[in-house]
This record gives sequence, structure tokens and C-alpha cells, in this order.
Amino acid sequence: MKIEDVRTTWLSIPLKPPLADSTHRLDRIEWILVEVLTDQGLAGHSCMLTFDYGPELLKGIVDHELRAVAMGMDAQLIGAVWEACWNQVEYIGQTGVAAWGIAAIDIALWDILGKSQCCPVYKLLGACRDSVPIYGSGGWLSYSTDQLLEEVTSYVKRGFKAVKMKVGGKDKARDIERVKAVREAIGTDVLLMVDANQSWSPHEAIEFSRKIRDFDIFWLEEPISKDDIDGYARVASSIDMPIATGEREYSMRAFRELLQRGAISIVQPDALRFGGISGCVKLAHLAEAYNAQVAPHFYKEIDFHLVASARNGTFIEYFPWLDDLLVNPLRISSGMAKAPSNPGLGLEFKPEAIREYQVK
Repeated sequence: MKIEDVRTTWLSIPLKPPLADSTHRLDRIEWILVEVLTDQGLAGHSCMLTFDYGPELLKGIVDHELRAVAMGMDAQLIGAVWEACWNQVEYIGQTGVAAWGIAAIDIALWDILGKSQCCPVYKLLGACRDSVPIYGSGGWLSYSTDQLLEEVTSYVKRGFKAVKMKVGGKDKARDIERVKAVREAIGTDVLLMVDANQSWSPHEAIEFSRKIRDFDIFWLEEPISKDDIDGYARVASSIDMPIATGEREYSMRAFRELLQRGAISIVQPDALRFGGISGCVKLAHLAEAYNAQVAPHFYKEIDFHLVASARNGTFIEYFPWLDDLLVNPLRISSGMAKAPSNPGLGLEFKPEAIREYQVK
């Protein structure tokens, strides 16, 4: 089964109102859709999400650098295509934008493989379960307290058993009050995660963690800069709540060091930064060797397949941004994401959505 073409489509969707965490203001969602076509009529789909950060670069790395490499290769030799793309970008660098493009093609090839075998991808990966826990994410710093509580309680009413909120604002007292308000609103039976988006120093992270200890935090996410591995080890040894991180990582070496030093309890690979499905499967195995859990970042339609096939898979993350754009959105009931019944990944976008939001 030969790859005949690799095509990209750029969608741009306004966020109304804009959102903000401790480090970013988000005005638009930019989707780069990637479609790999084969000579046997099967097509594989994947997508890259960004905001106002380089959508034309993400599209361009596929169009102008990786497409020509992949064309003509066997679509079922996923590792060979991955390696060829990896080697192609060695001179310009194999992280950043290049890594996104490689991962997007990898994910689309897994979609093709599933379709060619009439099988959802999670079963090809060695399924452990056919439903996985999913948590409601958001809790943006740009929300008023009323908006924050409205969001988290709406998740609980829908049956979610876990929610995540943002912290890391300039006013730490306000952060603490928000955490307290959310815990009181969702009760004691719902798990609560907090995400600082790399906004603190190690000292600030330790200090803040101690102040919210009584609110039963399930994990503290990205408390400090991703590059401060020493700092992560220091924070982990100083607090009594699990640390989750990894959504900005491109390197297996970084995760290996974090795990070896006991600096994290939950690894959070972003499939588009971390080698696609192929890379994330390898990381899940590494994490298992250190008794760490896997809770991937953002791409729930892709991440379902990873977590459903990983013995140490724990959660996938819910945002609603894709639900109205897909032909078959991920099914969620009582806090669990249900296995897709269609073969492949289930990432086909509605033609009308593409027509409405496409950047020409």
C-alpha cells in the first residue's frame, strides 16, 4: 500500500471570549488537518492544534519538507516512514515544528493501518480496556469565579469524576481562593487537578503546594519550567502531592531523567510533539518501568487509543473544541470515554466544518 499524497488543510476558529492561562492569551484555535492518501483508496487523518503560534509553519513543514519524503513509501511500514522523515530534518533540527510534522504523518498512518485491518487502533496496540477515564479541563485564569464554578459544576453534572483548573496567576491568594471554591463546589468525591503552566520557581511551587494541601489535589501539573529538571526533583521531594508534566517535551531523554530522579509521577506526552502514536507508546512503556502513570495532553481522540492500550494509562483530557467538527466525536458517559466502533482513529472532519473555517 503506497503513499500517493500528503495533503494539509488549515482551519481557523475564533474563541469567543478569548481564554488565558498563566502564560498565554488564546484568541483563536488553528487546526492543521493532515490527510495521507494511498494507492488502495484508504486515507488516514490527523490534526495539529495551535493558537496564534505558527500555523503556517506547521502546515509548511508537511507541505514543503515531509510530503516528498513520504510519497511512494509503504503506508504500513510506519516505523520506516517515521525514520525517513526524522532523517530528513536532521540538519534543521528534529524538535519543534519538525517534530509536529513527523508526528502528524505517523498518526495518520496508524489511522490507515486500523482501517486496513478493519480495527480501531487501540486494539492494534494491545487493548487493556474499551473505556478510559476522562477529566474535564479548563478552569482558565481569565474566568471570573462564577464562570469557573459554572464550568466545573457542569462537568460534574455530566458525570465527570475529575476536573482540572488553572493556577499560576500573579495573585497567589486569588489562586488559593479559586482552588478552595472549586473543591467546595465539586465536593469530595470528584478528583481535582491544578495546572500552573510553568509559571513558578521551585520555591514558589513548594510554597503554593503546601497552602493547598488541605484541598486534596490529585496532581500538580507543570509547576515550573520544563527545562528545570533539578527543580522538578526538588519540588517532588518537598511536597506530598503527585507531579504531572511533559506536554512540552520532545525528548525521551528528558522523561527518562525525570523518571530516574523521581521527579514526576504522571507523564503527559503531547502526541504531536512526542513522535505521534509511535513515540507515545514507547514512552508509556518507559513510564511503566518506573511505576509512573500516563495521562496524555489534549488530543483525546488520539489519546484514547494510547491510554486504552497502556497498563499504566490513567486519564485523557477533555476539551470540547473538536466535538462539533468531527463526523464521529468521541463518546463520553459517566466520566468515561468509550471506544470508537469505527476502524482507525475516528478523526474525520465534517466537510461543512472545513468549508466554514478553512483558510484559503
